[in-house]
Amino acid sequence: MASFEAARDAARAIGEAVRIIVHGGDYFLRSAVEFDERDSGLSLIAAEDELPVLHGGMEVADWVEDRDGRWSARVDLPEGAGIGGLFVDGRRQIKARFPNAPEDGDLRGGWLFARTPAPGDESLGNTRFGARPGDLPVLDDVSGVVAHVTGGLFPNTQWGSDTLPVLSIDAAKDLVHVAGTGYFFTGAGSRYYLAGAESFLDAPGEWWFDDGNARLHYIPGSGVDPSDARMTVAILPTFFRFAGTEDISVEGLSFRNGAPEGSGKYATDMRSFGAIRIIGGDRMRVHRNYFENVGVAIHVAESDDVTISGNDIAHVAGNAIFFGPQYGTFGRSDNGAIIGNRIRDVGEVYFESAGIWFQASRNLRIAFNFVERAAQFGISGGSLWGDQDASHRAVIEYNLVLRTNQATADGGAIKMMGAQSTPLDSSIRYNVVTGTDQLMARPDGSFWPPRYEKLNEWPSPISWAIYMDGRASGVSVVGNLLARNVTGIGINGGWNNEVRRNVVLSGTGCAFRVDDLTGRGWRPDWARPNSIERNFAQVSNGGCAANINAPDHGTEYVEISDNFFWSSGPPEPTPRE
Repeated sequence: MASFEAARDAARAIGEAVRIIVHGGDYFLRSAVEFDERDSGLSLIAAEDELPVLHGGMEVADWVEDRDGRWSARVDLPEGAGIGGLFVDGRRQIKARFPNAPEDGDLRGGWLFARTPAPGDESLGNTRFGARPGDLPVLDDVSGVVAHVTGGLFPNTQWGSDTLPVLSIDAAKDLVHVAGTGYFFTGAGSRYYLAGAESFLDAPGEWWFDDGNARLHYIPGSGVDPSDARMTVAILPTFFRFAGTEDISVEGLSFRNGAPEGSGKYATDMRSFGAIRIIGGDRMRVHRNYFENVGVAIHVAESDDVTISGNDIAHVAGNAIFFGPQYGTFGRSDNGAIIGNRIRDVGEVYFESAGIWFQASRNLRIAFNFVERAAQFGISGGSLWGDQDASHRAVIEYNLVLRTNQATADGGAIKMMGAQSTPLDSSIRYNVVTGTDQLMARPDGSFWPPRYEKLNEWPSPISWAIYMDGRASGVSVVGNLLARNVTGIGINGGWNNEVRRNVVLSGTGCAFRVDDLTGRGWRPDWARPNSIERNFAQVSNGGCAANINAPDHGTEYVEISDNFFWSSGPPEPTPRE
């Protein structure tokens, strides 16, 4: 068949369960392939020992060398499409930006820093931020310019990031005005860069698209010849969209080089797109596929009995796997399984993200996954909004989670949120977590040291390997091995949590932290004290065994008994200013 659409239509004509065998080679998609209830029972499977590669965009040819080492090529985009990325032999290039990205990839480099808002102006941080004098470039036109900026749900927080369209720049007042939302605010310590102006195109590896003339401009990196390399542009965040389908399997395909949308706050609130997107689908199976350089790899919305297993996911702009509601609604995704996936380099554009993120879900098993290098969380789930996205009976077990929270001031490896009014009745057990850290900027542009925790300092970074936040209650945390993190296990605001038989080693902060901050004034009828018992924890020099801060809930908030703590001197390396 000449296309996926033609193969799909031929399968529909047969009128029964059909296997579409996809042969190896490159498939360039100009629009998402749509499947609906007519396709139920279909299998899309790679031919044996062959690798079909689906690209979320187009090849670009006929490059010409211009002035000053720049090259350009004409790109005629489909109507309504934009360019979400340029890839050279599969490697993502940099959209022209100011200041330039650091050559060594250091996450602390390549930023400007917002000035601290004036008293009373904090609430305006969702639609503007102030620059330090002399930082802003001179721009005659801000069309197409976006601000990549850190912030959070509240002003002066740094637990996420977004890409906000720049509306205007007031050079006289050093103010950047942006299109924003009611749930993402900048403030003191927010770091940012600007991207998308022609004048920013000045460094190897950068590109800029002249939309008016349909021409792509590029400065090659060392050793790159655009006339000889495979040059592709991303136009699609979604490759396959399944709506109302049942009993479909996707296996052995490769999805690469897609547009980055799907996990930002502006316009979607983290609930959109996905290279494979399933909406209202039941008994779906996504198995042993490969995803690289996409916005979200797999997005399951309001679907039942979906299995995601054995997939290899690398370099995603936001969440790797999202399981829950879709934007604008709060339908449920129940009885799912996310098993044995390899996930790495998560949240490369949108920091508030996770290797696996779930909401509005019941009976979800997350097991035997490997997650490495995430901007914020390895696995995160529960309820963010209240009972409308309540989650129950999640089991998170036997996962290996390495080097998470590498780009935010507040995060961890495995997190449960509990904005709902009922217990989560969930388990976090037998996981291995190591290398959880934080990245928090001060208003002067310096950063807190790595692996840093100081209990009597605020603002200050938060890095909890296992993190129960926002009143998360009824979670059993059992038998986990946590090594070389900051805080081991933290409880914030919830009740009825059981922390038992965990091993905490070589942390630089407290082994256990309990705070009633997010739950003050909230004590439901079913509330019982949290318990921390029969754990084994090493306490480093400068750390602590347990820190309890519960001025509202008092001494009945937590029971601590039969734990074994020992001190072995300072960890390596010791955080220092």
